[in-house]
Amino acid sequence: MSRDKKKEYIFSNTVLITEETTVMANSYEEAEDIFCRGGGDTDEVACSSGGNWECIKNPDISKEKNNDS
Repeated sequence: MSRDKKKEYIFSNTVLITEETTVMANSYEEAEDIFCRGGGDTDEVACSSGGNWECIKNPDISKEKNNDS
């Protein structure tokens, strides 16, 4: 009995995560500088459930159709 060769399927999942960062500073410019250097206290406030997924490589359909998606 011969085994079927497995094929590779590739899926992409885009998930939107919203974060808010609180920065304590003496001015907006200082706060922006601290934030841009990765400072502050960051909390995740929203996350889309499930995401937006798609199959980006499906060997069961032709190459042309994969590239058009």
